[in-house]
Amino acid sequence: MAYLNFRYLAADKILGIDYDIKNRYGSGTYLLHAAIHGGCIEPPTSQLAAYCAGTGPWYSFEALSDLTAESLALPPTAFDEPFCVVNAGNSTRTVVWHGVENQRADEQVTYVSGGDVVLTSLIVQELNAAGFETDRAPVGFAGDDPQNIANRNRMRAGVQLDLSLTLRRSFYADGDLSAAAVAQPENRQPAFFAYGDAIRRACALVPLESDTDDVPPVITQPRTPDDQAVSTAMRTPFAIDHSGGVSATTDEREQLLDRVHALVGTLPGERVMRSTYGVPTSAALFAVNAEVANDQLQRAVMDAVAEFEPSAVVSAIVADVHESLGAVTVKVQVSRADVPGAERDNTRTVGVLVGGTVISTPE
Repeated sequence: MAYLNFRYLAADKILGIDYDIKNRYGSGTYLLHAAIHGGCIEPPTSQLAAYCAGTGPWYSFEALSDLTAESLALPPTAFDEPFCVVNAGNSTRTVVWHGVENQRADEQVTYVSGGDVVLTSLIVQELNAAGFETDRAPVGFAGDDPQNIANRNRMRAGVQLDLSLTLRRSFYADGDLSAAAVAQPENRQPAFFAYGDAIRRACALVPLESDTDDVPPVITQPRTPDDQAVSTAMRTPFAIDHSGGVSATTDEREQLLDRVHALVGTLPGERVMRSTYGVPTSAALFAVNAEVANDQLQRAVMDAVAEFEPSAVVSAIVADVHESLGAVTVKVQVSRADVPGAERDNTRTVGVLVGGTVISTPE
């Protein structure tokens, strides 16, 4: 049984039993190594991604059982697991690792594709120099589609590596790619390190600046007491006021709270022109326990607020997961960073259903 997207997968499988998610966010301009078919799906892509990432940004979606591994392999163009969407969307450059069956008998080859022509060229150069064969990816699994998770970064261009089965077997003693064997670093052969080091060298040569870094920040001048300029913003959530018009406010504190409400109530990918905007709140419904869910939500909210609402100071985050209702509520306590001594008891409570629908919750 194949799943259309992560929502269907997560509704049918159990995090921590059927699959696991490992995620380490980056900051600023960074390169992400990701294995979306990790664990038992296409071994040892998780281990290769982790080795090449070192202490840097890294993501791995891992099947924990051979019995269900094939069904958990979401297509790269439909891979929408929230943590990966955010991490990939914030990265400047992205390398996504895959494994494929041999296209020819006993071939040891890497198919290199994706929209990042600079990094793909460097990877081919370094792999060839290290004695590894590379080739163009067959049409069936080329990573050139704009919807491919590899290309959904800030540059809208990434790299997809498809390693043949024989090549992957050469990385481990006796060619054993079982979960037990791959989990033991001592089983790694010299070819594993030679291959990983070639990728590392290629990634070290590529610049991390992108066109998005050339966009100047919006600078606003501080207001003086005599400044009569007043901005008006539509309220969030959308509402109709007593006169029948669209509800709006000129209170900057309320505007900030509304923006934080909108940020927490949006799932990454929902805004077409700003795909990384939002917080992957519904992912917490599939956490191992409430403590893990709360920790995931706190980190995700802090990261999102720091990126999209830098004028906000978050003093507290309280998250509750209601498994029976299939909903998450997040209460964010926030104040304005540009107002010394501002009250910190201003809160917004956001409720999000598993499908991403925002629901009304009491303040």
